[in-house]
Amino acid sequence: YGPPGTGKTLMARQIGKMLNAREPQIVNGPQILDKYVGESEANIRKLFAAAEEEEKRSGAASGLHIIIFDEIDAICKARGSVAGNSAVHDTVVNQLLTKLDGVEQLNNILVIGMTNRKD
Repeated sequence: YGPPGTGKTLMARQIGKMLNAREPQIVNGPQILDKYVGESEANIRKLFAAAEEEEKRSGAASGLHIIIFDEIDAICKARGSVAGNSAVHDTVVNQLLTKLDGVEQLNNILVIGMTNRKD
């Protein structure tokens, strides 16, 4: 975490370069959210699609894919902590967790989450 302008995104990009990874996908957390039912979860699935496809095609030889979530706190609040539309946030968090550590294991992905909030 860190205040705006402290180089969090630059640091994440440099980590990718050090690891000889593909160009990272940088996503602002609020961009994931959508007003239509199920679209927020579909946006999460789209982020992982290229890594999944390459994992199926190349297996262990596939390159490292990096997804950088800026303002990850916009989508990954503690589950059940938001009144009202918490079910939407819960399903987005559930979809993200499923992609990270679900039934089908992805060994070619690195997810970096950044926030400017300490909590």
